[in-house]
Amino acid sequence: MGNAYSTPSFYIDAPILLIGKRHWIGVGGLMFQDVAGDGKLTTSSFQLTGSFHLALDKKSNTVLALGVQWGKVQRKLKNLRGLEAGDYLQQVLDDVSNAATDDELLNPSGPGGGGGPGQSDPKKDFTDINAGLLLTSVVNKTTNYNIGFSVRHITTPDYNFKSSTVDLPIRITAHAQLNTALTDKISLTPELYYTSIDPASQFQVHGWAGYMLKPEKNLKVSFGLGYRSNDAGQLLFGLDYGDLKAQIAYDVTLSSLNEANNYKGGFEIGVYFIGKIYKKPKVDPVILGPHL
Repeated sequence: MGNAYSTPSFYIDAPILLIGKRHWIGVGGLMFQDVAGDGKLTTSSFQLTGSFHLALDKKSNTVLALGVQWGKVQRKLKNLRGLEAGDYLQQVLDDVSNAATDDELLNPSGPGGGGGPGQSDPKKDFTDINAGLLLTSVVNKTTNYNIGFSVRHITTPDYNFKSSTVDLPIRITAHAQLNTALTDKISLTPELYYTSIDPASQFQVHGWAGYMLKPEKNLKVSFGLGYRSNDAGQLLFGLDYGDLKAQIAYDVTLSSLNEANNYKGGFEIGVYFIGKIYKKPKVDPVILGPHL
């Protein structure tokens, strides 16, 4: 089970069109592949994004962004061998002779064994639509914050492998982050995160402390702690170098699930680069003559 979960992803966003003097439009894309469990449940997607950024003041210190995302998603079970259906396990617990399952994935022709395989490489394709709002604000030279809210699976698409319809519930996510510099080298960043998808919900809180090693190269290291409600504590490490940022998190299971994994959690690694495209300025020539 140690390697049963992985979620590599890649995204890119860029501004493409200036509206007026302060507003702009951006476009981007997202690709990810999530693999979970012994059945190798694989969720793959490619999605396109678009956003409109509205500057709320003349200096563009406060910006409200509206984003939308559209794309195709494919879910696939790659390994049915070894999976056992709930009705089969209940019969085993009840000491039923010739325990069998009616699950149409593991045994599409009717009651049979408990562990399949049944349907060959079951998969499901659907279209997904998401939207969100993000408010960013620069308070002063040392403090800025951002607050975001998003709604995913707006059309509640059918994502069930079986012939019956099961709609994917709407997922709501909200976050807030405050960045403040205590000195020229030391900074603090508290963060809040909440997400809900029926019937589950999750709340997280993080606290980062950063130290600027070389201001001229924007080289900074950060350390932090986090907590995910009723689940796990988190150890956090980050490194900034210029426009390149990398973060590593390790989960330590604090709930009763630690009996299954002996307090061992999982690593998460994120790396992103903020590139800048500068437009070459057009300067009108100026001819200076001698004073007479």
